[in-house]
Amino acid sequence: MTTPHQHQPQRPDIAQTLIQHAKAASENRRAARSTAAAQQGPAGADAALLTDQANTQVLARIVAAHGWPGRSLVGEEAARAALTLALHADHDLRDQNGFLRAVHEAAQQREASAGQWARLYDRCLARDGKLQVYGTQHRRRPDGELELYPVQDHDQLDVRRAQVGLLPHAEQFRLLRERLAGGSGSLPVPVTDHDEDLALAGSNP
Repeated sequence: MTTPHQHQPQRPDIAQTLIQHAKAASENRRAARSTAAAQQGPAGADAALLTDQANTQVLARIVAAHGWPGRSLVGEEAARAALTLALHADHDLRDQNGFLRAVHEAAQQREASAGQWARLYDRCLARDGKLQVYGTQHRRRPDGELELYPVQDHDQLDVRRAQVGLLPHAEQFRLLRERLAGGSGSLPVPVTDHDEDLALAGSNP
C-alpha cells in the first residue's frame, strides 16, 4: 500500500518482474538447503544456480535498458529485489561488476541507498578473495556457525558501516543469525546480511 510519502513506481511491470524473480530465487535457495540437509545430492543447488543465471540475464536486460532499477522506476521493494538478484550474480563477473557500477551511480542520485551499494561492493570483494570493507559478507563454518568474511581494519568497521547507513555489525549479525536459524544445509557463499528473505523484508536500506 502506498503511503503519502511514497510514489507509485514509473514501471510497475518491471517492479513486479523483479519481485517475482527474487522471491522465486529465495524459494529455490531454501529448497537447496533442505535438499543438502537431507543428503539428497546436488540437484537443489544446481536448480538454484540455474535460477540465479536466468535472473542475472533478466536484471542485465533491465539495467541495459533503464539503468539501475531504483526507487523512482520500480519502488522500494522492487529495488531491494533487484539488489538480491545482483548479489547472486557471482557466476558472472562482468554482469555483477556492471551492476556494482550501476548501483553506485544510482546511490549518487539517491535512487539507491549507500547501504545497498556497500553490500554489493563487499560481495564483489569477497568473490575476488579480497578483504571486505563494510562487513556485510558471512560464511558458514564446518561446525555450522556463521562467521564474518575477512574484513580490513576491523576496529573501524562500525564507523564505516555508519557512514553508509548500516547497523553496527554485532546487531546486524544477530539479526542474520536469527533469520537463518535452523538451516543445517549449505548456504550461498558468501552470505550477505541483506540476503534471501532479508532482501524483501524491508528492515534496512
